[in-house]
Amino acid sequence: MSQSPPASSRVRALLWLAGVAWVLPLWLIRYLPMVDYPQQLAVASILRYYNDPSRMLRQAYEPALLRPQGLFEMITAGLAWLMPIEHAGKVVLALSLALVVPAAVALCRRTGRPDWYALFALAVTYNHAFYWGFIDNLLAYPVVLAGGALADRLFDRPRFGWREWLPLAACTLLFYGIHLQFLLVFAGLAGWLAIARRPGWKRLAAWLSALVPGLAAGMGVLAWVHLHAAEVMTAYQERLQAKQSYYQPLLQKIANLAQDCFGELVGGTHYLLMAILLLAVLALAVPFSRSDSRPPARSDGGPVDFLYRSRFLVPALGLFALYFILPDFASGYFMAQRILVLAFMLAVPALPVPPSAVRKRVAALLLGGLLIVQAGQTSASFLSFGAETAGLEELLASTEPGQALAGLIYLKTVTEYPWPPILTHFPAYYQAEKGGRVHFSFVQFFNSPVRYRAGQNWEDGLLAEWDEWNPYKFSYPRHARYFRYFLLRGDPEHLSASFGPYLAEVRVRSAGRWYLIERLPGSEPLPEETGGAPQPVPQQDAERPFGPVREPG
Repeated sequence: MSQSPPASSRVRALLWLAGVAWVLPLWLIRYLPMVDYPQQLAVASILRYYNDPSRMLRQAYEPALLRPQGLFEMITAGLAWLMPIEHAGKVVLALSLALVVPAAVALCRRTGRPDWYALFALAVTYNHAFYWGFIDNLLAYPVVLAGGALADRLFDRPRFGWREWLPLAACTLLFYGIHLQFLLVFAGLAGWLAIARRPGWKRLAAWLSALVPGLAAGMGVLAWVHLHAAEVMTAYQERLQAKQSYYQPLLQKIANLAQDCFGELVGGTHYLLMAILLLAVLALAVPFSRSDSRPPARSDGGPVDFLYRSRFLVPALGLFALYFILPDFASGYFMAQRILVLAFMLAVPALPVPPSAVRKRVAALLLGGLLIVQAGQTSASFLSFGAETAGLEELLASTEPGQALAGLIYLKTVTEYPWPPILTHFPAYYQAEKGGRVHFSFVQFFNSPVRYRAGQNWEDGLLAEWDEWNPYKFSYPRHARYFRYFLLRGDPEHLSASFGPYLAEVRVRSAGRWYLIERLPGSEPLPEETGGAPQPVPQQDAERPFGPVREPG
């Protein structure tokens, strides 16, 4: 049943308003509750401020823009010519979330679903991937949805020529810069959309050939990395990839559905949000009845049979099955949790449209209530998080640019978010704001658009003994000489455990539960202080920047 033009205009206006309002919490605080985001922002800042002499980045790093999965960093670095780097990152992040709405609308229109169904997809964007800071995931959501709508429209055209082939090929190639896992997801989606039309072999080959450039680029770079692992991959990444894969039990995965869709929130609020979402879906689906919205006719004149009508539901169910089949962690990456939300988003255009206006109204009211409750909860949690982590901006502002800083994050979690360990990578904000280098950086990974210059990755040796997850392994006599600053999150006993008798050699500033420790000139540990233990010897000339702190002159 078609809506009147005025109603359609109102719905479109409300959808755009919802998308804009949805990202307002991002601007309430300076530092976002996202684990990996500081690292990716720091890499973007290296690209943007690479030639800034005060940040002293050229000595350690060099761009590697052809490597995969660097789109966020490159876009953010480009925007940072117009605004501060922290604002540029938030603009890209906000667009990733808000653009889910028009992308989902395009998908819903392909199956004749109401535009407001797109809000189901928007409701699950503050999810497990968001709080872990998987920016590539968030970038992928609107591109997969919009790309699916594009492929579906192009495959319906009577003719598939270069004007149809090029945009689909470009969309597939875009995933090379977003995330290779979602390149495979999109290729599977587009492939099924093609097969569901039951085309002849020649036509199917023409459609699928548009996926070849992206797949060739993605699989080619993975093969190249595999063959040249010793040259491309750092020892840190090799150790990470050697870790054993981890599978959660089936019942545990079922129990985790709510937190994977909405994040793990204090007080179990994610279970309430999940319950409201399920009620809204059930209002549309139960009791099942034939939809009063017929799918649009195919422009190529083909049959609108069951296979065609279920063309988005089948990939959604396939991804949902993979959520239970894939390991949670493998080869250094989270796997299963990344795809659950996308599976739900792809199922949205397959949700039934009940003939009862009452059921549609109930579902819309439940969905609207869900968005209002979640927006309020997100805003309140962000503000609480900002208050709990206050003091970091003040301490970082007191540092000099272009130095070396190490993080000692003993207290990784915060009150509002029991999990994940959100503060783990917050030391990278120093590099994002002041340059220099940090104890652990995402530059350690081959899929970073920045790499270490030859002989400059001396952090790799330190990370073998003391990494970002284990501050208790830090030894001041053994490790401190390579850093001027240390950012510690914890309590006074953690400060004493880390620096003990050497507190007289450092300057300590604190704000809340943050401590900034600065080594004083001449405070380099003497050999006898190490008890004869061999010290790591980073591959670095002592006269280059980022070496031990020395007396001026």
